[in-house]
Amino acid sequence: MKAFELATGDYLFDPQSGATFSREEDHIAHIIELLGPLPSQFALSGRNSKRYFNSKGNFVSLCDHFCSGLFSLSPGHLRHISKLKPWGLFEILLDKYEWPREEALQFSSFLLTMLELLPEKRATAAQCLTHPWIAF
Repeated sequence: MKAFELATGDYLFDPQSGATFSREEDHIAHIIELLGPLPSQFALSGRNSKRYFNSKGNFVSLCDHFCSGLFSLSPGHLRHISKLKPWGLFEILLDKYEWPREEALQFSSFLLTMLELLPEKRATAAQCLTHPWIAF
C-alpha cells in the first residue's frame, strides 16, 4: 500500500517463502496478522483457495512458521502456517515507528477503511477524501 510506504518508508507487507509455505501464503498470513481472521466464506471464494485453505476454510498445519507469543487460528485460515502473531496497524505505527498516538490513530483509521477485506465494506476513493486524516 503506497500510503503506508510513503508515510513509513517500509512495505506494509513484505512476504517471504519458506521451506513449507509459499510467498503467497506468507502474504495472506501477514494480512491475517494485521486484519484478523478471514471469514470462511471469503477465504474459500477464490479460484486458488484450495492451495491455501482446507475445505472448511481452516489451516491444516504442516509447520510452525511462527513460534512464540502467538495465537492458533480458526476458520478462514491457511493450510501451511498454523500460528500467527497479531499486530494491528495502530500498534505497528506506535511500537515500530514511534508515531504520536493521535497521528497513529488517524492514519491507521484512514488506511483500514481501504484494507477492508470485503469489497462492499471497503471505502471508495470519494469516501477516503472525506476521512478526517486527510484534513488532519
